[in-house]
Amino acid sequence: MKIISLGHAGLQVETRNAKVLIDPWFSPEGAFLGSWFQYPANQHLITPALLQPTAIAISHEHLDHLDPWFLSQIPANTPIIIPDYPSPVLKRKIAAAGLKEIIELPQWQPIEIAESISIFFVSEQSPMNHDSAVVIVADGQTLLNLNDARLSGSQLSSIRNKVGGVIDVLALQGAGASWYPICYEYPEERKRELSQNKRLAKFKYMERAITIVEPVTVIPCAGPPCFLDSELTWANAQIEAGIFPDQQQVVDWLGQEGIKNTMILLPGDAFDVTTNQKTADPIWDDFRFSNRSFYVQDYAESRTGNLLALKARYPQPTASLYSPFCDYFQRLLAMSPYFNSKIKMRVGFDITGPGGGKWAVDFRPGLEGVYEEIGECSYGYRFASRWLPSLLDASLSWEDFFLSLRFQVWRNPDIYNDHLLGLLKFACSRSLQAVEDYENSVDFQEQITIHCDGSNYLVQRHCPHAGFDLQEVGEVLPGGILRCLGHHYEFDLNTGKCLNGKSKLLSSKRTI
Repeated sequence: MKIISLGHAGLQVETRNAKVLIDPWFSPEGAFLGSWFQYPANQHLITPALLQPTAIAISHEHLDHLDPWFLSQIPANTPIIIPDYPSPVLKRKIAAAGLKEIIELPQWQPIEIAESISIFFVSEQSPMNHDSAVVIVADGQTLLNLNDARLSGSQLSSIRNKVGGVIDVLALQGAGASWYPICYEYPEERKRELSQNKRLAKFKYMERAITIVEPVTVIPCAGPPCFLDSELTWANAQIEAGIFPDQQQVVDWLGQEGIKNTMILLPGDAFDVTTNQKTADPIWDDFRFSNRSFYVQDYAESRTGNLLALKARYPQPTASLYSPFCDYFQRLLAMSPYFNSKIKMRVGFDITGPGGGKWAVDFRPGLEGVYEEIGECSYGYRFASRWLPSLLDASLSWEDFFLSLRFQVWRNPDIYNDHLLGLLKFACSRSLQAVEDYENSVDFQEQITIHCDGSNYLVQRHCPHAGFDLQEVGEVLPGGILRCLGHHYEFDLNTGKCLNGKSKLLSSKRTI
């Protein structure tokens, strides 16, 4: 098996009988409204041979993994293998690129791509998150590509057991895919603190996954992006000390923790798993992550025309957007009483520019509705009116928009609401029902004992937020706090109250 980096999260897996692409992203307009760009650039890899793969595997619908621009150049009968998610969004995006042979694969179910090469997916436990690991077994060797998926310890162990006990290569995300906290209206000092905390949490998850999987070789991938639009270059500071560390920083941190079996692959670099040999693409002979500012400056100049063309497709509105805004959210309010009850607050939208206004959507029981006055809101979003029409006609998803970083958000109290994001990003009855069914199916009666600050606590085994097994992903913090590493929700062991998100109480009783 040979693994070639295609840049960002993209990998090419070659065997004697097949060439499989995983999450290829090459668009010269980047992703997420021209905000994210491949870092470093990978356009030199686009060749006629690259456009003739045996198959393509796509892990999820984020546009730095699913690239319609690239897919439109692939032969229409190329098999595209994807996880079978409750939401139809991933399949629709691929079909819109003109591809016809889309294979939706239930998780854990392998499919043979060619002789001696097969693939299967393992998705995150909660259907609130449509992220999946990609597992390729070829010629007796195994690649586990976690990309953006945050699998539990038991899932990672089960994958290892399923493939015979040895993971030859573990590829996993070192940089996050998030807008928290950098788009939130925090003081700069608090924003830096939260960014560094989020960075460290990502690193610790990598360390834990590597410890469980025990791979022969570790390849950090799936980021970071860089930001070339002059409106967003401020976000490049997140590479240095925030939520978007580069591969060298990831490898350095893991090395400090005693993990030395790491390898950096830049676009075009190849790793022969059988011989354990890396072949570097000579284009990177003079590249250094430490010279980022000069590299990004030149890179931005080369993409000026692409950014201008993209923004021209999102003109300023010429009429009020309140009526379509109202119609859209009235439909959303009628979609899931369960989600409404979980959101249970008034959400503001400060839409700036022509056609905009300050409006609100209220999810509280008895007050549900859309209002032309913003009023007192617990959550609020502010962004330019040019982006709103595409959100309302669903040609732009809310999650893709949020990942663009082209907005600001505030909340009071400062409590994360996962169901608000879930409703916006899915807007699909089937997907919302899948989340409701999952959250109502978890056994919250089973208990475990946790020791903290000299006391023992009897707590429910599964996190009340998304059902993660706290025996696997629970982290005890000083001050009587239990953190669920599934989504970093923190609970006060004495009261059961969630300290940083909207969740049911954690059942917790001090016994000693």
